[in-house]
Amino acid sequence: MRKIILAVILMALLVCESFAASNSSEAFLSLPFGHTYARTQKRMENSGAKVLTPRKDSLTMEGMFENYPATFIFGFHKNKLLKTKSVYLQSMGNAEYDRKFYEALRKGMNALYGKTQETPTANIRAAGKIMLKNVWTPDKYTTITLTYNSEMSKRFPGSSLTSKFIQVIYKTDKWDD
Repeated sequence: MRKIILAVILMALLVCESFAASNSSEAFLSLPFGHTYARTQKRMENSGAKVLTPRKDSLTMEGMFENYPATFIFGFHKNKLLKTKSVYLQSMGNAEYDRKFYEALRKGMNALYGKTQETPTANIRAAGKIMLKNVWTPDKYTTITLTYNSEMSKRFPGSSLTSKFIQVIYKTDKWDD
């Protein structure tokens, strides 16, 4: 009987852990500008993300974003209010699946913030290659950038931010002088 109860508890923990990990995308996307450092960190930790680098003006965390390994970076205004939030996704090694995920993100953002043109831009990490970039400005203070680097979706890249295939960056200029 004890083995059965232990097995049920372990299964429940695994289900909770995987549920939390898949929720980091929701926690990230719903974080409003102006959140404090502590609230941002707690919200992301509750979604399964782990702190990598805590600093006074920035916070780097690692977690999952829709089943992709992700690095989350948060920047804070001098008054400790959330000013920028970025997520960098690591490919799982399937270029076709990565492209479909990028297209789904792009469609979702077009639906939320208005249609924008996808523009090719020079890839600063690989000479002679391009990345696809989308920029939305939902209000006069906010900019959202979605970048897709197909070169990084063809293999399992390293851990550096420059080796990620998708980057999503939200920033506000509301408190700039």
